[in-house]
Amino acid sequence: MGENSVFLHICCGPCSLMPVMHLRKEGFEVTAFFFNPNIHPEEEYEFRRACAQLAAEKLDYPLVLAGEAQAPAKWIKALNGITAEGERCVQCYRQRLLATALEAKKHGFRFFTTSLLYSRYQHHEAICREAEQVALETGVAFLYRDFRPYWYDGINLSKELGLYRQKWCGCLLSRKEAEIQREQRAEQKRQKALVRKLAMAEHMP
Repeated sequence: MGENSVFLHICCGPCSLMPVMHLRKEGFEVTAFFFNPNIHPEEEYEFRRACAQLAAEKLDYPLVLAGEAQAPAKWIKALNGITAEGERCVQCYRQRLLATALEAKKHGFRFFTTSLLYSRYQHHEAICREAEQVALETGVAFLYRDFRPYWYDGINLSKELGLYRQKWCGCLLSRKEAEIQREQRAEQKRQKALVRKLAMAEHMP
């Protein structure tokens, strides 16, 4: 591989767009790596993998697909009992970043990085800490870039390309949390609407 070769872990199709485009603008040769055993259920995994393939076709970059959908119980067991949001995410980051760096080393890539650095919803600093640790363990350099400033550019482009855009990070735990948050927001809207309705009724003659 060349001096500017980068092995880019991607968590999904939409999140891959801005990292690939901006790394290319810098002159890097980008190969993407889809390795996400956290994604459940199997149907969701297949949706996201297919979307990653479509994004690679649209932007014309090499894509390596690794692994199949895991049983949720197997992935949760790998968290070693850590299920709290934030703490479990660190375990999940490490699992994926370590696999990425090892695969990058196997194929002679100089750098590895991840599209997780594009998301405004991920724990950015924790991703960097885990990536730096993985770099020390594997000898493959971690290429840090903050892709978050391109958040809306990525959203707009993913819509233009017709890419499937999910509403949770991937695991069933995050899906349940997202559902709870949606229910809470809906309840807040109902309460606000009720307050407005009562306020209007009080002012009626």
